Amino acid sequence: MRITLEVRRTPDPHALHAHRRIYLYRLLTRVRFRQRSGWSDDHLAIIDTGAPYSLIPVSLWPSLRLKRLSRVPLRGIVPGAAAELDVELAQLAGQLLDARHRSPTLPLWVMLADTDEVPLILGWAGCLDRTRLMGDHPRPRAWLEG
Repeated sequence: MRITLEVRRTPDPHALHAHRRIYLYRLLTRVRFRQRSGWSDDHLAIIDTGAPYSLIPVSLWPSLRLKRLSRVPLRGIVPGAAAELDVELAQLAGQLLDARHRSPTLPLWVMLADTDEVPLILGWAGCLDRTRLMGDHPRPRAWLEG
């Protein structure tokens, strides 16, 4: 399997204010999830190498076939309870897609957010731990192999 990723490159607005041209890179892929009957439509997701789990906004997960495990706090780089979200940890089957290929079914470990104020993120457990993230950074191109 080889899934081509979209690489988005944008100038860092904070660096521009300091008269520096530094770029921010974001890797994106299409993903679909197992529903109670069949598969969902595909959705654009951020590949986040710093995320232990995938994160699913509330508008996507009610129709999905998933196994709920427990409630857990979601924390990011900002410390403290004010920067936490209460989410539910679950297991869910998903597939990555590009214009020509579809991955085998992946057993994703996901956090179900109770809000749509979060992006759809694919993290390590069940996704990045089962694939190789490859990149040709000067071009810029990236893909997942597995």
